[in-house]
Formats: sequence, structure tokens, C-alpha cells
Amino acid sequence: MRSVEENFAKELLEWFEQNKRDFPWRKEKKPYTILIAEKLLQQTSYGHVLKVYKEFIQKYPDIDTLSRASEKELKELITPLGFHRQRSKQLISIGKIIKKEFEGEIPQKTEELVKLPGVGKYIANAVACFAYGKHTPIIDVNVRRVVGRAFPWGKQKDSQLFDYLEEMMPEGKSKEFNWGIIDFSSKVCSRKPKCQICFFKGLCAFYNKVSEKN
Repeated sequence: MRSVEENFAKELLEWFEQNKRDFPWRKEKKPYTILIAEKLLQQTSYGHVLKVYKEFIQKYPDIDTLSRASEKELKELITPLGFHRQRSKQLISIGKIIKKEFEGEIPQKTEELVKLPGVGKYIANAVACFAYGKHTPIIDVNVRRVVGRAFPWGKQKDSQLFDYLEEMMPEGKSKEFNWGIIDFSSKVCSRKPKCQICFFKGLCAFYNKVSEKN
């Protein structure tokens, strides 16, 4: 790996240590709870998820209770998140499938996770990383924005970005790296980037291009 990518990874981890956001689901270690959190966060802001997360986990603390949930009650609980009809059906189906096909245990393999209703590559990779400590990048619109700006190779297909990020990610620091990019995209490299406070601006392809124009 080139020194530019190594520098970014190193400084990102240092930045994250000082600027990480505090969410209750980041303290979780149970694969079930992590899967639920990622499903609730799907296409939803963390502020809305905070409104229902604690009550959800108290009411449905495991796969068994989720598989037996009343669709009406679950739908009412997660209404603030949006897509509540579709999401409630998917969550109950997830509970039933995992209970029946995986003996109530959350799958570790991403190829098994992506087969669950409403679980795409992002959630599958997030569960693999955050629940099972797998050396796995997670890619969403925020990650695409950060790497698309920072690196000349950043505007590629997800499969290629995955390979680059997998190589860039320091061993044993997959959680911190993934959370770091997510938080960095929110606090600094947002839609309207705050380049002046960015630790990477001296090497950032986007910043250098803008600076040349000015």
C-alpha cells in the first residue's frame, strides 16, 4: 500500500479516538443486538433510531421474542423510523428464519446474512465487522463520498473500493476504521465539506483540485 493511504488510515484512527460519537449500539457485543441496530439504522438517521432503540431491545431482546412479535405492535414501535410496514415484516421474517434455519444464532458468513429479508451487503458486512470482528470494510454513500474525494482511485465500483479499503484497514482495527470513516463523513467530510479542519487536506485529491482552481 502506498504511504498516502497508510497516512490516511493512521490519522483517521487518531482522529476517531478524539472525535468518536457515542451511540448505545456501539457498546453492544451481541450479534443479535448489532443486527437489529443496523437494520433500524437502514436509510434512517441515528436521531430517529435513538427514539426507539432502547424500547425495541427491551421488548424484543432476542431472536425468539422477535420471531413471535406482533406485526401491529412492532410497526407502531418503529413508526418514527419510516418504512415501518416493510421494516416490521422484514424484522419478524428475519427472526423466524434465523430461529428455524440457524438455531437462533446470527450467521457469521456474509453470504448467509445477505439472504435475510432486507439485509444487503452493507448490513451483512457491518454485522461481520462489529459483531464478529471480521476484517471487513463497509461501504455506503458516506464512505463513497470520503474516498471519492480523498483519493484519485476513489470513484470506482463498490467491489473495487472494497478491495482498496480492505487493504488500507489496519489489522485488528476494523471497527474503529469503519466507525471512523462514518463519523468523519458526518463531522468533516460532509456534503458541504469542512476542509479547513480536515487532517488530510494536504494530501486530499479533492482539496488540492479546489485549491488549484482558487
